[in-house]
Amino acid sequence: MSTYNQDELVAPSWLDDEFFRDVMRQANKDPTIELSGPCVLRPGTKKGDHFASVMFRTTVNYRSKRVDGEQSINLIMKTKPEAEGLKKDMLENNALFDIEIRMYSKILPEVARLLKEIGEEYKYPRYIYGALTPHTVFILEDISNQGWVMDDFIKTFDDMKPIVKDIAMLHAASVMMEGNGQNVSGEFNAVMEDMYKNFDPMVKKGFGDLQHLAQTCPEFAHFAKPLENFQSKLPETLGSWYKPSKTFQNVLIHGDFHSKNMLHQIDSDGRHTDTILIDYQVCSWTSPAVDLYYLLNMIPTQDVKDNHRHELIYLYYQQFTELLKRLGFLGKIPTLLDLQIELLRIAGLELFHYGVFASFRYLDPTKLDIEALLLGKLDNPALSNPEFKQLMHTELSRFLHQGTLSVN
Repeated sequence: MSTYNQDELVAPSWLDDEFFRDVMRQANKDPTIELSGPCVLRPGTKKGDHFASVMFRTTVNYRSKRVDGEQSINLIMKTKPEAEGLKKDMLENNALFDIEIRMYSKILPEVARLLKEIGEEYKYPRYIYGALTPHTVFILEDISNQGWVMDDFIKTFDDMKPIVKDIAMLHAASVMMEGNGQNVSGEFNAVMEDMYKNFDPMVKKGFGDLQHLAQTCPEFAHFAKPLENFQSKLPETLGSWYKPSKTFQNVLIHGDFHSKNMLHQIDSDGRHTDTILIDYQVCSWTSPAVDLYYLLNMIPTQDVKDNHRHELIYLYYQQFTELLKRLGFLGKIPTLLDLQIELLRIAGLELFHYGVFASFRYLDPTKLDIEALLLGKLDNPALSNPEFKQLMHTELSRFLHQGTLSVN
């Protein structure tokens, strides 16, 4: 099976040399730019690194009458799927691309500016171009040749620290932007439950697999009714988790804050010395608890989460509140207890993460047709994995004991 996604092996015909020439002219505000060689498209990422787009990379070599010599830039781009199938159905409208274009062209530069004023640096790849018509496309500078690499689940608490700081900086700066009258809450008020309706096959498959365990494994039998109750209320409760909090300071969340949506600088000893976030497609104004459940469930190994769960939340709280103070926030600084209560208020989101995404930790996407799995055409190999079953039994027991799952 190919190392790359099938839909990234052949690029759309409109991604041609003329297109890239025009992109470079617009990005550099220089109509004299001409390409000095062809742009060769190649797959953007390895299979399993992403699902909600089609990605390509290329190198653009060009000359300008305003600058001596040949110049070169590496680009990475997202487009919408053209082949019929689940991925195309999930990305039928342009909402995700519209959000990301606004984030990179407007919000992130202001986040970086505010943080620079207090001596902090918020890094992100250079935005090159974005459009919704006539073709939907989003282009950034490809920084993989600058030492930035994608990694798998984070294996140490120390390597989690730059990630925690990044999300705390985004959250704190967004609070200041809202307070400065930039109406972040109004601009990023996407109804997240509507977006998640596009992922309905994943939800049905994930909770269907848990019900399969409840029906076939005696030790899971007592979870059957609570899981049925939880799933039946999902259309209603999922929306409530994403609505702005009435009891805690809301922020602009990343919203898709997982291990494949970040890049790292890694030293010769394998330690993460720096991290930047990418893929700002589902940002919205709501409770920071949404991103914090991603921080816990979608980024570290299970071992790091089990051993440092409370420490990670405490570290975030320290970073977030200290940044608010340094930025000059005049509102009420929440307490750590306030944050813990907020996390418990939307604890169902953590169960949702386990139900829909946990099994992917035990699958090899290079050896599996993920779309066929999500459509129910394949059995989930994780269901026969003893480690996965033990994890789910432990976590479902926790959710039952804390009241997130209920027989009523």
